[in-house]
Amino acid sequence: MVATSDIRFKRMQREVENLRDTQDETLDKVDSLEAAILGLNETVVANHEWSKRQFADVNEKLDRLMKHLDVPPKPPAGFVRE
Repeated sequence: MVATSDIRFKRMQREVENLRDTQDETLDKVDSLEAAILGLNETVVANHEWSKRQFADVNEKLDRLMKHLDVPPKPPAGFVRE
């Protein structure tokens, strides 16, 4: 009976070790994924700021060109709310 108990205990111990190893691998992957997501988020924020500056620069150049060519400003397109 003792031999059977030892065999069962060793089997359960291996299963628990396998489960813990799997959990460790999963948590390591989650940590690396979190780092990747944070890196992408920083990149998106930086690109957004760059895009805002570029749009502002283009709008400023367009305004100067319109003033230089004496082009009357056009009302914004879209629906008019009354």
